[in-house]
Amino acid sequence: MGVSARACEQRNFNPDTQWQIMNECASATTPCNLLADYSIFDQTLAKEMAIALTADDIVNSSDFCIGIPLVKEVEILSINDYLSSLSQKVGLYHLWVDSGENCPDHKLHKMICVYVGKGIVGTRIRSHIKEKWPESEMIYITFFECKNRIAKYLEQLFLDTYGFYLNEYENSGGDYLYGLWDDHRYDNGTETQRLGDILVTRL
Repeated sequence: MGVSARACEQRNFNPDTQWQIMNECASATTPCNLLADYSIFDQTLAKEMAIALTADDIVNSSDFCIGIPLVKEVEILSINDYLSSLSQKVGLYHLWVDSGENCPDHKLHKMICVYVGKGIVGTRIRSHIKEKWPESEMIYITFFECKNRIAKYLEQLFLDTYGFYLNEYENSGGDYLYGLWDDHRYDNGTETQRLGDILVTRL
């Protein structure tokens, strides 16, 4: 049992029922009533890497963000369609679930990251969906394109800073990584036009 599973036990979750974690949210008293702390990650990144990059850039502002409803009976688009723009791309990716917590005033949705990975992203994500994700569960994906050696560093920094429920190895971080997405990113992602073009050919 990895670090993330032990963390769930400490939070009174049954590690054998992994999807109970998806409804856990951190309570915070802020004007927006939502909280995502990237300070330790950003401080370490600034100290160790000479690049202008923050956790917010990677998890909330990446060029690729998509939600895939894994309900085969009603889907016209396949998983390959959703991920087609990632073919052979290399970088860092995160897999997310909706926490169920949002701020209507600020039009923000709080997401919980359950896995961070690197590599040839399309192939890796297809494998995760098949092996790790329950059928009929919504999966949200973000991808940050970068050179493989940078992706390796960023992945390890995320693992050292945060706890990810589905990462079994080298995950010594603490609290969960949260994303704060605006309505457009949450509802539409970044692939609306491309998917619409594919749908036109199917209808």
